[in-house]
Amino acid sequence: MENKLKCLIVDDENPAHFVIKSHIERCDDLMFLDSAFNGKEAIIKINSSSFDIVFMDIDMPFFTGIEVLQTLPIRPATIITTAYNNFAFDAYQLDAVDYLLKPISFPRFMKSVEKAKAFLSLKSQNKVIQKTINFKVDGYEQTYNLDEISHFESLGNYLKVHFTNAQKPKIVYESLKNLIENLPSERFIQIHKSFIINILQTKSISKEQIFLANNTVLPLGRKYELLATKALKKS
Repeated sequence: MENKLKCLIVDDENPAHFVIKSHIERCDDLMFLDSAFNGKEAIIKINSSSFDIVFMDIDMPFFTGIEVLQTLPIRPATIITTAYNNFAFDAYQLDAVDYLLKPISFPRFMKSVEKAKAFLSLKSQNKVIQKTINFKVDGYEQTYNLDEISHFESLGNYLKVHFTNAQKPKIVYESLKNLIENLPSERFIQIHKSFIINILQTKSISKEQIFLANNTVLPLGRKYELLATKALKKS
């Protein structure tokens, strides 16, 4: 098969890599492309290469599998592979397509792969250019042009929307967690637990801060540093 689905295995244990790689090699439409052995390495590789399916462990050095997913603006079809069953809710909240408990049998592996294929198919069908976003303001729904937004600031269950011009910020009813799921990931990235920025409105970046075109200075969270640096180099 010419267009094989490219796979990344992320796990800090060699036996897990061996098992999953063996399963991949039994599938004509899958191709093992690379391995990562900790969360930091996973973030770097996912943001520097094009993977279709990622097999992701949870308990790893530097960043957990859940933290890796939280930092990614564009997530491949992700299948969680773990010995623990208490992270399933968090994984599905971050759009993991399946949750495999070790040891992983080949039939169960194949069911997950079919779910990943369905996810990728739906994702390709629904890919459109998003130019606006709607929020409730004072009980009414209002539409905002994404090009005119510099960044979002979390206020608990509310957000403060900051604009690129002199317009006064708006307080809207929405959480940062829900917002990141509804923004175009090629344009907006989370840089801190309290901030999401418009990549095109970024002027420069340091190890602990990001400087926007409107002279706003925002903090850069440790676990978002790799992602932000990579994204801003592309912009």
